[in-house]
Amino acid sequence: MKFITKNLAYFAVIATALTLAFRFALSAMLTKESDIYFVPAILYSLSMTAAGWYIGRKDGHDLPLYDVGFRFHFVTYVQYFAVTGIWFLLGYNAEVEKWENKLITALVWGFFLVIHFVFYLISRKRTIDGLKKEDLFD
Repeated sequence: MKFITKNLAYFAVIATALTLAFRFALSAMLTKESDIYFVPAILYSLSMTAAGWYIGRKDGHDLPLYDVGFRFHFVTYVQYFAVTGIWFLLGYNAEVEKWENKLITALVWGFFLVIHFVFYLISRKRTIDGLKKEDLFD
């Protein structure tokens, strides 16, 4: 199965831009000790969900791949922690943001990613080379 598709690459670019905007907004609000520091997280989660849903559905429509969204989940995980790691290395994080919190987030998110991977493996048993059997034998 082809892992990286054109739509997945578009999603990765959009997700990276959204993650950069999120990191900037969150760090700025935490530095200013704003009371609405949770707003960037809500907007980020809604915009990432919308982008993943739209581009993922388009990917599923353009290609007969059946992967229960695992590729998008994996790319989101990798790009988020890549952007966050670079953000911290460059020193753009707010003083109250600690790297240890990001490691805990990576572990918890990684746990759910492993669960998603298990569902992905189970769903692959119902496919032939990542294509739905029903689509092949109509």
